[in-house]
This record gives sequence, structure tokens and C-alpha cells, in this order.
Amino acid sequence: TQHQKLFSIVNRLYLLEENSKNLKEELRTILHDFSDYTRTHFQEEEDYMRSIGYDKLQEHIALHEELIDYLNKIIKTPANLNIIKAKIKVISKRALVHHIINEDIKIKHFLESKEIQIQNSELEDITNFMS
Repeated sequence: TQHQKLFSIVNRLYLLEENSKNLKEELRTILHDFSDYTRTHFQEEEDYMRSIGYDKLQEHIALHEELIDYLNKIIKTPANLNIIKAKIKVISKRALVHHIINEDIKIKHFLESKEIQIQNSELEDITNFMS
């Protein structure tokens, strides 16, 4: 759901027209929303990873920090709408598509592996109890 919301915010940027009446204000609002929600999402994801004992937490946090730094550079650099759209497209691919497919999926695999280990441990306990 959070990933979908991030995509939704990015889509607002692509719907924004160069001749929009309040272009700068709308652009500022969209970039602010994207930055805020990205930080919120990353923080909640990091809290979740801590709660499950994710073994690659620090590496994942470093990726989040890299993406936030890149986003901050985009926001601070004055540019026209088309340049901002192009830069946000890059970060969208890196943050949303690449990060979700290649990095967030590792969290899922870690959790599945941990569940299998717990199940195997429970089976051992039952076997030992019955022996």
C-alpha cells in the first residue's frame, strides 16, 4: 500500500502541465509530499526490519539514505518542470522499482527463511519430546 502511494504521488508530477496556473506551488507541494512520504515509508520499513531482526538492516538503511540524499539534491536544485520530471523519473526507477524488486524482496525472503527455521526447530522439539 505504501509503495502504491509513492507511485501515486509521482504520477501527480507527471500530470502537472508546464502551463499550470500555480506551477511552482504545485510542484513544491508534490516534491514535498514525495519527500515526506518517502521518509515515512523508509522509517516504517526500517522499524519493521528491526522488529524481525533483519540481518542486512544497516546495508538497507544506507540505501535509503542514498535515495533520500538524491531526492534532496533534486528538491534543492532549481530546474524547469521537464528536468525535474526527468530526475524524479530516475529516482522513481531507483527508489520504487529497483529498490522494491531487488532490495525489499530480500526482506520477504529473510522472513520466509526465518519462518522455516522456526518450523524446523518446532519439529525438532516435538520429535525430541516424543522420543
